[in-house]
Order: sequence, then C-alpha cells, then structure tokens
Amino acid sequence: MRWAPALIWTTVAVFIAALFCQFVGWETARSVILIAWVAFILAVFMTRGMRWTGVLTYMSAAALLGAVISQVAGWTSVRGWFLLAWAALLLPVAIALFSHPMRGPAWGMFVGFFGVVGTVWLIVLQLFAVAGLLSGEAYRGWSAWPLVLIAIWFVVASAIGFGAERFPRWVDGLGLLAGVGLLAISVSTWTGAPAEGPGLFAAVTYCLWVAGLGWVCWGTEDVSHRFRGLSLEHTF
Repeated sequence: MRWAPALIWTTVAVFIAALFCQFVGWETARSVILIAWVAFILAVFMTRGMRWTGVLTYMSAAALLGAVISQVAGWTSVRGWFLLAWAALLLPVAIALFSHPMRGPAWGMFVGFFGVVGTVWLIVLQLFAVAGLLSGEAYRGWSAWPLVLIAIWFVVASAIGFGAERFPRWVDGLGLLAGVGLLAISVSTWTGAPAEGPGLFAAVTYCLWVAGLGWVCWGTEDVSHRFRGLSLEHTF
C-alpha cells in the first residue's frame, strides 16, 4: 500500500516534533501537534473504506467503557482521557451515519451537519477538561449542549432510515435508544436531577449500538462512504 510509508514517516515526524516541544517547554504547541495528528489519522482511516470505520466505532465503545470503569474505580484523571478518546472517536461514528439510507436525505444532511459540529464542540470541551481549564458544574453545563446535537443526529439517522438496506431494525432501534440516553443526560444536567442513571443507560445502549453499527460497516466493504440518501430497501 503506497499510503503506508507516507503515514509511517508522518507519524515519525510528529513524534519528533512533539518530543522537541516537550523538551523546550512548548506544551501548547505539543498538544496542538498531537491533536492535529490524531485528526489526520482519523481522516486517513475514514477514507480507507467502511471496514476501517467499523474498527473506529468499536474503539469508541471501548473508550466509553473505559470511562465508565474509571468512574466506578474513582480514577478521575484517567476517566477524563478516556472521555477525550471517546469524543474524538465519536467523529467517525457521526460521519459514518451519513452513509445510512434515509427517507429524507436533505433533512438528514441538515441534522447530520449539526451533529458533526456538536461532536467537534464536545472534543474541544473535553480538551479543556483534560487540561484542567473546565470542570465541575461549568463542564457539565457546557457539555450538555453538544450532547443534545449529537443525540438528535443519532435519533434522526436511525428513525428516518429505520431498517433500510443492510441496517437491521435492531441496530437502528439501539441507535434510537442511544440518542435518547444522551438526551436524558442533558435533561438531567439542566434540571439538576441525578445523572448516574441516564449516564449508565446511555453508555450501555451506545456500546451495544456501535457494536451493531460497526458490524454493518464491516460487512459493507464494497461500499465507500456515501454522503447522500439512497432509496430504501427493507431487507430485515
């Protein structure tokens, strides 16, 4: 594969640059370089086809599971890094949903755009949280807004393309539940209600859903990402 050597040398260059910035004390520059490299890697794997997208969805479930385990164990700092990884890996999940056949492709594209914006917004907020610039009620209040955008995208994509072309109904059903779970987290934040229950529900349903979504992506290796709606073909 011709792209492999370029990817390897780019990774080496990034590693050297990050070490240099760490050595001279340019921590902000180091962080920017590493974040840009992660975004580049995600973009590369996303363009390699649906199978790589499936792998990234599995990784997002693993990151969220790691955050839940860290929360239970009381590893607050480790939990922040797992949530950052989850937020970053939400990006390929949100983009992958554009390939879902929909009854209203224009509506899906509109909502999907804001879903991706919400994902990027959440990544930025999680970066601030890891850096110690955002915490407590301020963090929960700000993160509730991008979670709403992401949740609406999950619900819309699953609902207007329910059970269509290679997407089993149980996968889209879990997508609806995952979106409702994220919405519940935001609502509990705004109302001051305990968020442990909605958070656990959202984590479980999300992990189950992306496992199914990754399975669908893995089985569609003959199809690249499609940013358009297709005619619905109910096969499940």
